[in-house]
Amino acid sequence: MEKKVFEELFENYLQNNLSEAEEKKLMEIIQEGIYDDFIKEKIQLLLKENDNVELDKQKGDDILQFILSQSESDIKTKVIPISRKENSRKIRRALIAIAATVLIFFAVKNALVYNQKTVPVITKGNETEEVNPVLAYHGKQLIHLPDGSTILLNDNSSIEYNQNEFDTKTREVTLSGEAYFDIQRNEKKPFIVHTGKVRTQVLGTAFNIKAKSNTDEVEVTVERGKVQVGDLKKVYGVITPNQQIKVNTNTLVYEQNQVNAVIVMEWKSKYLILDNINMEEAISLISQKYKVPITLSNEKIKNCRITASFLNDEDLDHILKVICSVIETEYRYTENGAVVLKGNGCE
Repeated sequence: MEKKVFEELFENYLQNNLSEAEEKKLMEIIQEGIYDDFIKEKIQLLLKENDNVELDKQKGDDILQFILSQSESDIKTKVIPISRKENSRKIRRALIAIAATVLIFFAVKNALVYNQKTVPVITKGNETEEVNPVLAYHGKQLIHLPDGSTILLNDNSSIEYNQNEFDTKTREVTLSGEAYFDIQRNEKKPFIVHTGKVRTQVLGTAFNIKAKSNTDEVEVTVERGKVQVGDLKKVYGVITPNQQIKVNTNTLVYEQNQVNAVIVMEWKSKYLILDNINMEEAISLISQKYKVPITLSNEKIKNCRITASFLNDEDLDHILKVICSVIETEYRYTENGAVVLKGNGCE
């Protein structure tokens, strides 16, 4: 009986025929995760009927916001952001993979975004005016910026920036917590990270910033390139790989030290980020992380590309199932515990 109720609620939700109370009930059932297969089948059916089908963004946001409003300990979902692609066949595979593992939100044209701030709009006649163009991201996730840079956000952290100005006038973001930045070089527009009074400025590099709200310190550590750290009045220093500047945010007293960047950034090694890479690179990363040999029965599988982020300590089987569903392959274990991927591959 409960399944029938869920199916009716889900169908009516897609048709915008639910009351507020019914929507709340639907979100509660979705969070339980007991109807994953139904949603997967529904999405597959929609995709077969129409290659351009797209789940309404507002519906996706509704589900997402409901889940994120729960306490972190209650969240058991696994998120796989899928970037924009030209190949509709790849999009379909990616969406099916999401449906099989998450159930919260997907869009054909945009990457998955956590907790995007809404933009209030004032209407004057037929004109609209954006009041708050700020985008904010909360919690562990991989963020793709408009300039091609990426940010890997740690748990209990947040990033925000002005979407109207970023990469047009400036490249500036504000960080609370900890994040790893991999920045595309742009000589004309330095990339600036604001953490309270501290400003970290780069042209193009990879670095880590730790600015936890429960401490009075900001730590900037460089993995690649050069980073300038200072405030509005002065520059504290320019640091290079395996160097760190630590700043007291109350007194603005700072110190520069030699560190092991790998150790400082160890937190990000817990995550598995497959950011539009080919399967040869992907199996190398997976094999290294899980200490399991992985081979391909067909060399063409190396040509397949995958975009997925695993941020919740997923086990190897979960990751292999998701990847195989995306690139239409199968996997099996050999007697010695190695993994073999089998499929037609990609041209």
